[in-house]
Amino acid sequence: MRTNPMVKPQISSGWAVTLTVISCVCLATAIRLFLAQPTASAAGLIFVAIAVILAGVAAPIWFVKIRRFQAWITNAIQQWEHFAAVKSQLRVSTEITILAIHALDPTSTWVTIRWDKFGYIQRVWMEAIPDEIWRGPSYSSALTPPRYRFTGPGPRSTT
Repeated sequence: MRTNPMVKPQISSGWAVTLTVISCVCLATAIRLFLAQPTASAAGLIFVAIAVILAGVAAPIWFVKIRRFQAWITNAIQQWEHFAAVKSQLRVSTEITILAIHALDPTSTWVTIRWDKFGYIQRVWMEAIPDEIWRGPSYSSALTPPRYRFTGPGPRSTT
């Protein structure tokens, strides 16, 4: 399953947090055993070994999550710079937010949009674009006649 690139990935996960907390508890227990009873070094060493193993399992999870988050931030910054460049080059006249996708077709789709500048909500027939369309994000658009058709029948309601 492909993930929506518009959604920011989470840095933490349940497994990473759980393994890190258990590792810290084991390390604290080992230190307490070493300080309280010097003769209990075998139990302390076992707790240190468990802490190291758990930290070794948790570390790659954290690194992967952080790397994905940083890659997403870099990609988001590049995308906004691209949008700004396109907006200035093509003299984009408006930005729209896709509120709902009603009917998919290989050549186009019925969507409900909100005109961000005016706050007006409208159902339109939108021609297919090379990028994927997701519900929620804003898109810049030059209002070219073949791109949107504001008349004609709408899709059948599924509700």
